[in-house]
Amino acid sequence: MKKRIITAALAGIIAVSMIAGCSSKSASDPIREHNGEAEMYAASDDVYLTANKTLDAANGFSATAEFEREDWDAQPLNAPDPTGGNIDPTQGRLLIRTVTITAETTNYLQVAADVESKVKEFGGYIEYSSMRGTGNNRDLRSGTYTVRVPADKLDELISSVGSNCTVISSNENTSDVTLEYVDTKARIESLRVEYDQLLTLLSQAEDLDTIITLQNRLSEVRYQIESAESRVRVLENQVQYATLTLTLNEVLEEKEPEEAHVVTYGERVSNQFKEMWENTVDFFQGLLLGIIACIPGLIFIAIIVAVVLIIVFTARKKRRARRAKALALKEAEEKKASEKKTENNNEKKEDKKEENK
Repeated sequence: MKKRIITAALAGIIAVSMIAGCSSKSASDPIREHNGEAEMYAASDDVYLTANKTLDAANGFSATAEFEREDWDAQPLNAPDPTGGNIDPTQGRLLIRTVTITAETTNYLQVAADVESKVKEFGGYIEYSSMRGTGNNRDLRSGTYTVRVPADKLDELISSVGSNCTVISSNENTSDVTLEYVDTKARIESLRVEYDQLLTLLSQAEDLDTIITLQNRLSEVRYQIESAESRVRVLENQVQYATLTLTLNEVLEEKEPEEAHVVTYGERVSNQFKEMWENTVDFFQGLLLGIIACIPGLIFIAIIVAVVLIIVFTARKKRRARRAKALALKEAEEKKASEKKTENNNEKKEDKKEENK
């Protein structure tokens, strides 16, 4: 009989937990119109407290040694904020501000030191910083700073940065996390109530299967509570401390940003001719530099070509000489043969004359 009572009570707790979860989701709807979420969550808390008191009165359960009852009251949901940031949704929206600034300065070290000094003065801290460049031989420095300061001091820090250097660009993003914060708080409350009720059941459970089921559920609920509380702490930190990302570039001369004006047709034509002339000059300059860079290679190629030409002309001259010599020998042989033939003819004529005599 006792096992059935415990099983039925466990089923009742899970059912009430599901109902409270739905209530916590619907509770965020009125916030979209106003900040009256406290009354909405009070109703769901009463449901849990009533169920808990009923179980305690019926069974007289107590916590076990393995899963000791957490001191939830020692961690109030809306604890006062020492930094002055707003973490009470009933007092206003919970906003996360993130600002990005790009600035230029001729005195890099002084401006960087002023920024660090102001951050400490306002009770903030530098979350990340990096710098490159030496500042010597026109190796200009550039640094990036990610700064966290109390939200109510962010505007003062931005004004201080703008007064010490020239701001080139700035961007601000604001995220409203009121709904997420309230929903997470309500979920923590419902999980705490469920945790206490599970402890009450576990203290009197005798069946091994029931004990294992309750312990597994207790571990799961505790993990969910810790995860939700971690998320709440992250949101509170982001709301209390705004983020400024500053990119500081060193320049030789600070230039004030030019006022925007409408470009006329004449200015467009003039700019086009100017751009064409600059491109032409750049082309010929690049061509000249290319030729100069290619001179060693051209000299090497010229030497190779000269050697090849010399070899070709020498071979051709020798070939012509051999051809001329062969032609001369041939002509000499032909002449010799012709002379011999003429001599033979003359001898034949003389022989005929003698025979006729």
